[in-house]
Amino acid sequence: MLNVISRYLASVGLVTCLIIACALPFVVAAVWQTRARNWRMLWLVGVLLLVQTAVTSLPPIEGLGHLHWHWQECLLSIAWPLLLVRFVPTVSLNSIGVTSRLRPGWLTPSIIALLIAMAVPAVFFALGSRSKLTTEGWLYLSTMPGLAEELVFRGVFQSLLNRAFPRSWKIAGASCGWGLVITAVLFAGANGLVDVDPQLHPHIVLHAGIAPFLMSLVSGWVRERTDSIWPSVFGHNLSNLVIPFASAYAAVVRRTSA
Repeated sequence: MLNVISRYLASVGLVTCLIIACALPFVVAAVWQTRARNWRMLWLVGVLLLVQTAVTSLPPIEGLGHLHWHWQECLLSIAWPLLLVRFVPTVSLNSIGVTSRLRPGWLTPSIIALLIAMAVPAVFFALGSRSKLTTEGWLYLSTMPGLAEELVFRGVFQSLLNRAFPRSWKIAGASCGWGLVITAVLFAGANGLVDVDPQLHPHIVLHAGIAPFLMSLVSGWVRERTDSIWPSVFGHNLSNLVIPFASAYAAVVRRTSA
């Protein structure tokens, strides 16, 4: 039992350190370019990244282990930001984009960003990627990944990093800054860029981090343009359904034409 706990802690620590190492050049560039010195906020982001890695690396608890999809990871990823809001006075549901009002003119840029986000899996489908979902899969992909990941990364991390670094760039009507870029690196690190195998050998898988990085830039821009995480949540979940939906549609067409 002690050995299992030790390996779990070592894996969590390695993954977190690798993700931070990937983000560090961008943090250094941000500090140099903006002259910002909000070390306390950067330390908080580092600690919360460790928390996120820890909760998504936990073995399945009894009652959830039989499920195919990662419900436990997502539910815990939703839970800790809510606890953060409860116990840290400077963080609120409004500040992380949960209850904030949508900015005027939010719909058009959200639709454009959604189309861009859907284009990425559409390309993979055209290249031969296929996916067949069970009822559980449809339910999970329609709700959990976007809610959990957008709440954590665009809600908590990007909001906190925006406090550390000013949003001095104007990109298509949105005030953005280094927080958007650094969050995209963190998101890529948590979604394929960084890997630690069962033998605790760390790896950087550069090609696996490209799509999450680009998708995070789009979602991050939507977060800044709309001042809410909900358009990004909707777009994230919908983009996850592109390949399964297209696969199901293609299967129906084949059966009909046979």
